[in-house]
Amino acid sequence: MDRNMFSPLGVFFLVIFGIESIVSLLGNGFITVVNGYGWLQSWKMLPCDFLLTTLSLSRFLWQWVSMSSQFLYFNSPETYIKVHQLFTFSWMYLSTASLWCATWLNVFYCVKVTNFAHPFFAWLKLRIGALVPRCLGISLLAFMICSIYPALTSFEDEKCRNLTGNLPENTSQSEAHVKSFKILHILQLYFTAIGFSICLTASSVLLLSLWRHRRNLKKSGLSTEDLSTQAHLKVIKPLLLSLFFYILHFAAMIIAFTNSLKFGKPERQISDIVLGLYPSAHAVILIVTNPKLNKAYIRVINFIRRAS
Repeated sequence: MDRNMFSPLGVFFLVIFGIESIVSLLGNGFITVVNGYGWLQSWKMLPCDFLLTTLSLSRFLWQWVSMSSQFLYFNSPETYIKVHQLFTFSWMYLSTASLWCATWLNVFYCVKVTNFAHPFFAWLKLRIGALVPRCLGISLLAFMICSIYPALTSFEDEKCRNLTGNLPENTSQSEAHVKSFKILHILQLYFTAIGFSICLTASSVLLLSLWRHRRNLKKSGLSTEDLSTQAHLKVIKPLLLSLFFYILHFAAMIIAFTNSLKFGKPERQISDIVLGLYPSAHAVILIVTNPKLNKAYIRVINFIRRAS
């Protein structure tokens, strides 16, 4: 364990990470509970609520995995060494699931708000509610199928290493173990890059739609402050903000997977903080901008005030 972790700067990073984790757990837990309660009442869930629920639930679990791994690393290194593979795979799958949920949620919002006269967009608007959950399932299933072989190989190599010991003659096993992890990291980055590209494309299409809409209004001599434009702006502002955090998250993921940043190093702490920024900040953005979630949040705040 690096002694710099308990320096004033290291402790400061741990506090920031702790605050982020609490915000993420409370925010994503709140979204999960609100949508889950609505589903229990009617046994029905709109596509948007389904995406929000799966997104918040995957982030909630991802945050627990991150906090648990940090806790074990500092308090019980021996136990952490034994279960670090399980934490790594859980972190990887939950992280990928949350990012793909965020991607298709952005696509859903963009298609609903985008206003193009092309027949394809008219067709897509009518069917996006049914297409997005299926696309999400296909994306996650594809990642799981591609990662099965390297994951099983890594577990098998780790089992052999535990049985035979870390002897010089087991160098080939150790190299195979490292290779399996690298393949998994490459797969995660590859699938995340695809999701990021889709999210960026959808956001660009939405911006183009708003620009064309405002240009047509100016040519017609009409006001650019109509209801349609306001609807665009109401969605674009939080969308661009969440896209900004998505970019930071993707960049931090690339840095975290480089060999220069080992778990427990101060540089890795910064990377972990940036990685945790997107799940926590996006949860706050969703609660503030989503009418249903914002209404439930106000009710909770008022209840707490009356109780105190």
